[in-house]
Amino acid sequence: MKLFNGKMSKLLVLFFGCMLGIIFTFLSIALLVDVLVWMLTGSFDFKNGDLIKIIKIGCVIGTFTGAGVVTARLCKLKGC
Repeated sequence: MKLFNGKMSKLLVLFFGCMLGIIFTFLSIALLVDVLVWMLTGSFDFKNGDLIKIIKIGCVIGTFTGAGVVTARLCKLKGC
């Protein structure tokens, strides 16, 4: 039972790591684009609604990515 709990905790950390990594990547891209637009036009329009939308999209894509990686680990596929 102890081995099962350790393996599941590692997979849970991997899942949340994938999800948070995707969210961080999407937020970084959005901020970079807004900074470039700010440098070109002089107006910085990064609203809270855009932030929430980016986080939601990142959660969905990160969940699919994390689930795929965890499933590959559970099935012991090569390369994961």
